Amino acid sequence: MKKNALWQWPAEKISRRLFYVLIALAVVIYGLFAFVGYDRPSLENPDFKAPLFTDLLLCLVYLLLLIAIIVGVWSAAKAYRSSKGEATIVNGIHQRRIALCVTLGTVGVTLLTLLLGSTAPLTINGKPYTDAWDLRVADMFIYTSGLLLVAALAAVIFGATRYNRKKEGKQP
Repeated sequence: MKKNALWQWPAEKISRRLFYVLIALAVVIYGLFAFVGYDRPSLENPDFKAPLFTDLLLCLVYLLLLIAIIVGVWSAAKAYRSSKGEATIVNGIHQRRIALCVTLGTVGVTLLTLLLGSTAPLTINGKPYTDAWDLRVADMFIYTSGLLLVAALAAVIFGATRYNRKKEGKQP
């Protein structure tokens, strides 16, 4: 047995490697979608394009979404079981309160963007699309992902400035 087996790696090393694999997979599949067979005419209407790798790209998106949901539920269940229902405070930070706020905030933003989503018809392939539910759900995903990306960027910037704040606090 190797000394440096996968299950002995720290979580950071595993997540970094997995991240690189997922990025490479996404780049390759999107590259296939965008550059191979993109100009194929649709069988139903030759005026429209039917890219060759559309199904592969959609399968990747659905697979990643399913994996994210499964890992999220598993992680939440594992964290709840390991805490045994007790409030854990690490370095003065209430972990359970933060997890609850993040969960409720994400659900709240999702519901808010669903309720505020537009139902105005769109013209798709020259035909009006008027399904109000689908239009609202599409807006929900677009606006929620945008807001969560902005929140993630703000958290990264805040975390990156932490070192500067610590240095300023230690100076006499």
